[in-house]
Amino acid sequence: MPKRTTTTVSQNDNGQYQVTIPKAMGDALDLAGKEVEWGIESSSKLSLERVDE
Repeated sequence: MPKRTTTTVSQNDNGQYQVTIPKAMGDALDLAGKEVEWGIESSSKLSLERVDE
């Protein structure tokens, strides 16, 4: 079973929602400088996938 992490969603001055991805998770997925694609899976679930060129 994959490790799960809980984090808080914040909203910036422009009204955009932001989530900070924990360093260990970003490192494991090699996200630094990469593009990601996300989508809505259900009313309470998002998916995030690194886009490899």
